[in-house]
Amino acid sequence: MEQAMGPGTEPTATRLWNRDFTLVVIGQVVSIFGNMVLSFALPLYILDISGSASMFGLVLGLPYIALLVTSPIGGIMADRLRKQRIMFWLDLVTTVIVVLFLAAFLSVRDMVASAVPIVIVKLMALNAIQGVYMPAVQASVPVLVPRDKLVPANSAVSAVNMIANMAAPAAAGMLFGRFGLFPILAISAVCFAVTAVMDLFIRIPFKRQGATGGIIKMVRSDIAHSMRFIVRAKPVLAKSAVIMFMASLALALLFVGVPVLITRHLGMEMAWVGINQSVIMLGGLLGGIIAGLLGTRMTMRKLHLPLALCGLVLVPMALVLMFDMPTFAAYVVITAASALLLLALQICAIQLMAFIQGETPVELVGKVMSIMLVLPFLANAIGMVFFGVLFEWFAEMPWAVVFAVVLASALMALYARGSFRKID
Repeated sequence: MEQAMGPGTEPTATRLWNRDFTLVVIGQVVSIFGNMVLSFALPLYILDISGSASMFGLVLGLPYIALLVTSPIGGIMADRLRKQRIMFWLDLVTTVIVVLFLAAFLSVRDMVASAVPIVIVKLMALNAIQGVYMPAVQASVPVLVPRDKLVPANSAVSAVNMIANMAAPAAAGMLFGRFGLFPILAISAVCFAVTAVMDLFIRIPFKRQGATGGIIKMVRSDIAHSMRFIVRAKPVLAKSAVIMFMASLALALLFVGVPVLITRHLGMEMAWVGINQSVIMLGGLLGGIIAGLLGTRMTMRKLHLPLALCGLVLVPMALVLMFDMPTFAAYVVITAASALLLLALQICAIQLMAFIQGETPVELVGKVMSIMLVLPFLANAIGMVFFGVLFEWFAEMPWAVVFAVVLASALMALYARGSFRKID
């Protein structure tokens, strides 16, 4: 059950790890683990059977279209409906979808010929649900924890999510290598079912909002209201969205470019990709922990520092690709640089998320967060397809692509320094 909130009501919790926030976080761990084992295994299966970097990028990027479409709808639902019910029904529907996909997988004989469309449809369905689910979770954080705990709260969510993200590639790689896709699908279905049950016990404060006119009019009005708030009332949020978009482009390098570099440029097996992705997630985990420890000391005025770090850590990666190095040494450098990149990106993302939540009224958090997240989703979709194509075009000189990201990171840091110089 959710608690009703009066106008302007602040969260009643006085500590970070209260019962309901803890349940939300645990549910996120289980749900993300189930999602990630699929999201990791299925695209790599396509890369393995096709050997095409552009096909790999397409399978990763195309499903983000569903996220772009459903995220604004999810934001409106998060502000107007009970968040706990949204999360419960979406977890339940996801469980059913995974079970249906499992049945399709078992019944299709020529899996190689059918793999690409089946995987794309599956990932699009998952992303469509995530587009509605994530605004509900993000809008829950400001009403479950005190305002001064927003940075540690987002850091905690990020850290436990990274733990799930670290475990998922390792588990998926081991299971896929030994048993194929079947156990991965089964484990994913169990994870979403468990999360749906947990959702029933969460209590999230709820403030009912009035509605006039039909659904179309309400949706148009809510989105217009949120856009006016971002662009006119709080233009600094629009600048934050630009940073999130650019950072998400750099993130696409990790999940498209790095697997291609390891398997195609270094000639290593898929198992090494799994290890690499787990180490990358460890970097993200450390980034979340560092952001939590820094707390209010990591202000928006200092956001350009981790953004500059994003470019610096990629220089060694570009250099080992430019010059001949022993394969394993190159692998170590690429993996370490990738982990440090995600560490820096996580610090940026947590600070931006807490800033946006703190600057947005409770009744607008869901809609504003969904709009703010649309641009990163779009960047992910563009970046994954873009990097897939670039690493095919520049197969003989992949270092050029990495150096381009270094330059983009430097420009992003300069933009952040100018944009947030007067922000406390």
